[in-house]
Formats: sequence, structure tokens, C-alpha cells
Amino acid sequence: MTLLQETASTPSDVRDLPGPGGLPIVGNLHQIRFSRLHLDLEKWADRYGPLFRVRFGPSDVVVVSDRATIQRLLVQRPQAFRRTRRLESVAKEMRLRGVFAAEGDDWRRQRRIVAAALNRARIEDFFPHLVMTAERLRRRWQQAADRGDTVDLCSDLMRFTVDVTIGLAFGIDANTLETPGPVIQRHLDKVFPVLHRRVNAPFPYWRYLRMPSDRILDRALDSIEEEVNTMVRTAREHMATKPEPTNFVEAILAALEDEGSGFTDAEIFANAGTLLLAGEDTTANSTGWAVHYFMQYPEHFERARQEVDRIIAPAQAIETLEQTKQLPFIDAFNNEAMRLKPVAPLHVLEPVSDVELMGYHVPRGTTIMMLVRREATREEHFVDADRFDPERWLAKDKPSPHDPRAFLPFGAGPRLCPGRNIALTQIRTVLAMLVRNFDIRPVGTGVEERLAFTMFPANLRVRLVPRPPA
Repeated sequence: MTLLQETASTPSDVRDLPGPGGLPIVGNLHQIRFSRLHLDLEKWADRYGPLFRVRFGPSDVVVVSDRATIQRLLVQRPQAFRRTRRLESVAKEMRLRGVFAAEGDDWRRQRRIVAAALNRARIEDFFPHLVMTAERLRRRWQQAADRGDTVDLCSDLMRFTVDVTIGLAFGIDANTLETPGPVIQRHLDKVFPVLHRRVNAPFPYWRYLRMPSDRILDRALDSIEEEVNTMVRTAREHMATKPEPTNFVEAILAALEDEGSGFTDAEIFANAGTLLLAGEDTTANSTGWAVHYFMQYPEHFERARQEVDRIIAPAQAIETLEQTKQLPFIDAFNNEAMRLKPVAPLHVLEPVSDVELMGYHVPRGTTIMMLVRREATREEHFVDADRFDPERWLAKDKPSPHDPRAFLPFGAGPRLCPGRNIALTQIRTVLAMLVRNFDIRPVGTGVEERLAFTMFPANLRVRLVPRPPA
């Protein structure tokens, strides 16, 4: 047995853990809405403590919300813990068993190549494309403001991130912000909701009975694969004339020339598809949550505007990568938004062998859900934890407690998100452009947290007003 945490006595059985009472066969499934799974688990953690048990059908799920334990779990990947076999299996069925879902030697091999590919597509080389895409978003919003239209903010931000990610991955100017764009953009949003439902389903029903949503997913994946394969062919043709890689896929194709790399065409699609999905969904939703808080706290919006004005005036938007590194308040504001509204409020893994967890024996293969958002909103880790306060990230003498180890928006350990720097650069660029050019007005009420593999702000609709002249 792997000992994650030493105890003085024989560990208790995981079935002795506290947790909500369930029903035969279904367990606690009747008490859970998967679109708000994280909220249900956080509520139960308040009642049952930092380690408890729920049942998804006949399967035990262990839920942990202790900061130190979560940190150990993440750091001990991949030797002692791994993504769940269910995720790996479902991702493989959906043709997405890339570096995110792979494990063991497959993960090590793909991680090395993918990390090198992202490094080859250096941010400084790619930044002019990001600036051009942000200007297109500004024009789109300016036109909406001139017409007085309501803006579906997350939809526009996803167009922006798709354009950025396709440029980064394939060197192609998709321009979905100003044109209908490629088919791929209209199908990406079909993937994560089904992935979320399948990963958490107690029984793989889709292998025996195809629901309408499953058939829609199949068509979406076919379209995405066709579009990606077309872009890969274009990359191959470019590499035939100019072998020096200029983007993510070309860097992977270059790695294929390394005898013994073992990187297959299926893995090219899996990793390119994962990059597109993650680049679209997580970055767009993180930016959306930040805009939501700008509307809640106009004093912070004004402070961010003053910071941007000092950096980029008289320009309308950021023009150099160096400018993105001179926005400490926007960084602090975004940290606070990600602390309270992380797009990944829970992480899931399983032990590769029997493990002792906080005094309980957890068998190999048991699903463990880590409530990382809950720990970032606890008083023992951040003073006035429920208060939105960007200053906590800026003050030289930070009020105690201030424990950044409880703040894990990009994960931790060996599987820390490799696209972190690219995502943060996009967020800074968009927020700076927004505060420089527009005032924001909420439309309607009731922005809600919804979970569809990632957490997004549902009903986030706004009206943008051109900034009054000085």
C-alpha cells in the first residue's frame, strides 16, 4: 500500500467514511445535478468534512477538500495517481486521447513532444496574430455598441479564442469573428458537455444505446476531424518547402521525423483537438468570469482602466508583448476572479495502487474528486475569503492568512497546464482592450455557474457602451 499520509493506527475502510445517505443501486445519483456537481459536493463538504464518500450508482467516489492532501495528490502524479480510467476510455472513444487524457509512458512521450511544440510556437512569435485577433474583437464589439445590441459575451469570447488557437496550432487565420469561419468552430461546443456526462455516468449506456445527443456528438467529431486533417495536410505541405516549424502542429510533425518518436496521426488529431477545446473553452470562460466581476465592482473596473491608460494611451489596445507584462492590477483582478470562479473547480483522479488517505484505506482505481475551488475560498487560507479583493494579490504585507498553495487554477505538479502562459496572455490582452474602449452594462440578471466539464458563466449577456471621450 502507498502511504500518502502516515497514521498511528490501522486505516479505516473507505466505506466507513461519512457522506450523504443514498438509495440501493443508484446511490446518490438522484441527489446530484451534474451541471452543478461541484456545488453539490461543496455543500456536502461543509456538512461531512474534508474527506467523505458519495456513490455514483454502485461505485464509491471519495471527495477530498483538504489543501495539503490535494497538493500531495497532484504532486505525486503520475507515479501514484492518474487521471481516471473512465476519462481515458471515454477520451479514446471520442478520439481525444492526447496528452490531457493519456497516462504512463504514453503521457510521458506525448507530454515531452507537446511541451516542446508549445515552446516552439513561442508567445513572442505568435503575439502579432493575437493583437490582430483582439482588434477584430474590438471592431465586432464596437459595431454591437453602435447598434445598441445585446452581446452574448461568452459566445464572442469563444470565437476569439478559437481564432487565436487555430492560429497557434495550425498557422491559419480562421477569422470566425468577422466571417462564418471554418466548420470546426460550430462543433467544438458539442464536445465538453457529452464528455462531462459520460465521464460521470454510472453505466456506459452510449455503447449500447445511441441517444440523439450521442449522434450529434459523432457528427461534430467527424466534422472536427475532417477540418483538423485538412489543416494538418496544409501544415505538411508547408513543411515540405520550409522545414523549420512555425506552429504547434508543424512542431509535432517535425518530431515525427525523429526516429522512434512513435507519434501517430491519431495522436496528432487528439492533441490538436485537445488544444482547440481547451484553448476555446477554458480561456474564454475565465475571461467571461473576469468581465462578470468588472460589472460587480465598478471601482475595480475604473482602476484597471487607469492602469491600461497609462500603458497604452493613445492606442486602442495592447500592441506589444511587453505591455502585457505591465498590468499588475489586471493580473491581481484576474487572480481573484479565478480564485472564486475557476473554470476547473474540481479535479478528478484515481490511485494506481491501494493508498492510505487521511486515515482511510482507498483501493486502487477508486475515483477521487478534489474540491480545489472550495479550498481557495476558505478562511483558513485567505482572509475574508468570500470577499472579492484583488488587493490581496498586490499588498507587500499581505494580510494573514494568504496561502497561494490553495490557489490552483492551472493544477499543480508534473501535470501543470502547459498552456498557462498563453492563456494568461490572451486574458490580459482582451481585458485591457475592453476597459480601454468600452463601458459594460449587465443585461438581465441571474448569471449562474454551470458545469460541463469546465465551469462557465451561464446567461452572461451584456451591453457595451463606447467609452465617453475624455
